[in-house]
Amino acid sequence: MARQPIDDPAGTPLSYWAATASPGPEIPAFDGDMQADIAVVGAGYTGLSAALHLAERGLSVLVLDAHEPGWGASGRNNGQVVAALKHEPHEIEEHFGVERGRELIRAVGAGPDLVFSLIERFRIDCDARRCGIITAAHSSGAFGDLRRRVEIWVARGAPLELLDATELARRSGTEFYTGGCIDPRGGAINPLGYARGLARAVVESGGAIRRDAHVRSIGRDGAGWRLKLDKGEVTASKVILATNAYTDDVWPGLRRTFLAGRTPQLVSAPLGENQRRSILPGGEIMSDTRYLTVGVRMHPDGRLHLGGGNGTAGGETPALFEELARHGRILFPHAGELTWEYRWSGHMAMTTDRYPRLFELAPDAAAALGYSGRGICTATIMGRELARWASGEAKIDDLVLPLSTFRTLPYYPLRDLIVEGAVMYHRLRAQLAAGR
Repeated sequence: MARQPIDDPAGTPLSYWAATASPGPEIPAFDGDMQADIAVVGAGYTGLSAALHLAERGLSVLVLDAHEPGWGASGRNNGQVVAALKHEPHEIEEHFGVERGRELIRAVGAGPDLVFSLIERFRIDCDARRCGIITAAHSSGAFGDLRRRVEIWVARGAPLELLDATELARRSGTEFYTGGCIDPRGGAINPLGYARGLARAVVESGGAIRRDAHVRSIGRDGAGWRLKLDKGEVTASKVILATNAYTDDVWPGLRRTFLAGRTPQLVSAPLGENQRRSILPGGEIMSDTRYLTVGVRMHPDGRLHLGGGNGTAGGETPALFEELARHGRILFPHAGELTWEYRWSGHMAMTTDRYPRLFELAPDAAAALGYSGRGICTATIMGRELARWASGEAKIDDLVLPLSTFRTLPYYPLRDLIVEGAVMYHRLRAQLAAGR
């Protein structure tokens, strides 16, 4: 049987995030039967946000994770807090309808407000900065698309600003790109620190979390649910599945609704004073318009951080990082040969249309996943929304993300070939578009 993301080595990866994040709360291992109003499977942003919003309502909530809070993608990503999905607003309205589409656009646009307000309210130590996000165009055609994007969003009241090639180079420290735009609503965090802070807030608000709690099966138990684990069972009235890319076979077919791809992260040794002042001197965080997006940020201690830009359906190998390091040399040749002190990877759940999914799996059982690289804000939002549903405040088809039809991908058995082929195709396409 092919390995699944959940089968990655136990323990937090030796990442820059793990080296700099504050410790999380003491989480007991699951050992024995438990009961709760709502059982949440997965201690990433979706599950922790859901649990926090439920605990604040006074409901009994139990979060179960096969590892520990933030172990998966929530603790391994680039830390970009983005105020948009992967689509333009008119595309979202066409996809979901004007009324529901506008509601979703508003919610995601306010996503950074939600994230940073939780960080402030619960005093989460995660190096949070409302610094703005630059999107850099990798080709002249992409810059034309960004120009139209800015016009569309500005017409709708969003504070985006177009940057020509000269201004983009000044703000970023690279002349690779043809221009770009900046969205001041976004920002940056230590994503593992954010996950651990949410976990602490859950516990302090009266919720419960258990690690080493790999749920093996979920079945009906009268009017509620029974979750079977290696060392006991959990009974609950409602269940939220919040496992995203790390979904296994606990719910039949769920992991076949998306494709999981492993993406890399690299963090350098501290750069020299002149080098660190030349790259993103204004403190912004940057990503580009390639399908295989490269994220760039500078850390306060002068380290350069690159994320994404490559992917695989397989394991973590040197080749996964080599392409990202090569792109770093292209972006910042003046930085010389960089020493990469931290390298790690995590899985991202990609849907075919890059829209997230909200599923009603059965009465009183729901799942949200497939954030396609927009997980920090969108997963936090969906946790809040699932809490509205689980608490009885809203029907599931009234949440901000419309319900999706549960469909498995017919070509899922070929997922490894599809992911590897897509990576090669989009890498070549980006190189041709950029003339490199």
